[in-house]
Amino acid sequence: MFKKLIFPVKREEWLIFGFMFFIVSLINVNFSILRSMRNALVVADTGGSAAFIPYFELFGTFPASILLTWGLSRLMRVFSFRFIFSMTMLFFLSFFIVFAYWIYPHREAIHLLLENKLGILFGLTRFKVVFTHWPDMVFYIMSELWKVALLSVIFWGFLNQKLSLEQARRFYPPLLLGSSIGTILAGPITIFCTSLFTWNHFALSSHRWQHSLYLLTIFLILCGLLTLLTFGTLFKRLNLSDQAFPQMAPPPHSEEQGKKEPFSKRLLSLSSSLRYLLKSHYLSALFLIVIAEYVCYALGELIFLETLKSKYPSPSEYCQYMGSLSFWMGIVTAFSALFLTPYLLQTYRWSRTALITPILMVGITFTFFFSIYLSKIGVFPGASPLTFAVILGSLHFIIGRSAKYTLFDAIKELAFIPLNQEGQMKGKLIIDGIGSRMGRGTSSLLSIVLFLVMGGPGESAIFAGILAITFAAIMIPSAKFVGFEMEKSNAPLPAMEIKE
Repeated sequence: MFKKLIFPVKREEWLIFGFMFFIVSLINVNFSILRSMRNALVVADTGGSAAFIPYFELFGTFPASILLTWGLSRLMRVFSFRFIFSMTMLFFLSFFIVFAYWIYPHREAIHLLLENKLGILFGLTRFKVVFTHWPDMVFYIMSELWKVALLSVIFWGFLNQKLSLEQARRFYPPLLLGSSIGTILAGPITIFCTSLFTWNHFALSSHRWQHSLYLLTIFLILCGLLTLLTFGTLFKRLNLSDQAFPQMAPPPHSEEQGKKEPFSKRLLSLSSSLRYLLKSHYLSALFLIVIAEYVCYALGELIFLETLKSKYPSPSEYCQYMGSLSFWMGIVTAFSALFLTPYLLQTYRWSRTALITPILMVGITFTFFFSIYLSKIGVFPGASPLTFAVILGSLHFIIGRSAKYTLFDAIKELAFIPLNQEGQMKGKLIIDGIGSRMGRGTSSLLSIVLFLVMGGPGESAIFAGILAITFAAIMIPSAKFVGFEMEKSNAPLPAMEIKE
C-alpha cells in the first residue's frame, strides 16, 4: 500500500511515464536557470532594482501572456500538439541565443539608437524604466512565459486529453517530482556557470557576468533540444495506435469517453474560451484561486529579491545564490512530490487537499513579513537585520514555490480532468495562459502603487504583507466551492459537464 502511494505507476506504464517525467524535468531545469538569470539581470545588474519587476510584469509579461494565449489558441485549431510544442520551443531557444550573443553585448549601442529615434518615450518619468531597461524586460518576459507556454498550456493540455482521472491521480504526483529533479539539477548548473572557477579557467568573456550568461545559454539550448526530441518520441508512442499503449485510452463506450468526445476546433479561440469560463462558476472559481495564489506569493518574492540585492550586489554572485536556492527548493519539492502530495491526493478528498496551499501561504507569508517588521523596529538587536531578512525570505521563497509546484499544481490539473475536452482546452487556455499572468499583473499594480506611496520595496513591506495575506485568505472559499462541485459529480471518476 505504501509503495503504491509513493510510486503508483503500473509496470506496463513505466516507459511512457519515463518520457513524461524526463520532459517535465528538462523544462524545469531551463525554467530554474532562467529564473536565476532574469533575477540577476533585472535586480543586480548595473542600475537594476526589484522595483522594476512590477513594471515589467504589468506592461510586459501580462499583455505578452494574452498574446501568447491567443497565438496558441489559433495554432491549436489547425496544428497538432507536436507541431505547436516544437515551434514554441524553437522560438524561445532562438530568442535566448540572440539575447545572450548579440542583444546583451550591444545593449548600450542599441539603447542609444532607440533613444535617438524614440526620444519622447524615454522622457516619460513614470514609465522610463520600460524603455531604458528594455533588454532586461524582454528577457524577463520570455523567461516567465517559458514554463507557461511549454509546460502549463501545451504539455499538460496534451496529457489531460490522453489520461483518465484515475490515471491522472496516479501519474501527476510522481510527474511533479520531475519538477523538483529539474530544479535540483539547475542549482549546481547555475552555480558552476557563475563560479570564479569557470571564469578563471575557460573564460568566454573578459566580463564575469557576460561569461556566465554565455555558459548558461549553452545549457539552455542543450536541454531545450533534448526536450524537443523526447516530446516527439512521446507523441509518436501515444498517437500511432491505442494498441501500443491501450491503458492510456478510456474503455470503449465508457462514460468518461463520452464526456471527452472531440469538439470542433473552430470553437477554440481566446474570446470563446473567455465566454466559456465566465459562464462556468466552476472554472471561474478555479481562475480566482490561481490569481490569488500568484498575488500572495509575488508580493513576498518582490520584497525578498530587493533585500537579497543588498547582500549580493554582483550579478554573478546574485545568480549564484539564486542557484543555491533552486537546489534547496528542489530538495523540498522532491519530498513534497514523493511523499506528501501522493499521500494527500490518494487519502483525502480534493476539497480538503486544496485548502492546504492557501492555509500554508497565509502562514509563511505572515511569518516572513511580520519578522521583517520586527527586525526593522529592533526586536532582534543581536542579529544582523539583513542576514535575518535574507534567511526568512529564502524560506518563504523555497516553501512557497515548493507548495505551488507540487500540491497546488497537482490539484489544479486534477480539477480539469472531469471536464469534457472543450472545457479542458478552453479552461487551460485562460487559466494557465492568462490567469497566472493576471495574478502577477495584479500584484505588480499593487506593488507600483505601494512603491509610489511608501517610497520603495523596503518601506512598503508591511502593507504588502497585509495584501498578500488577504489574497491568500480569498483562496479558501473558492477552493471549497471547486472541491464541492468535483465531489458532487461523484466517484470514482467524477464527470462534470459545463453547460453554456
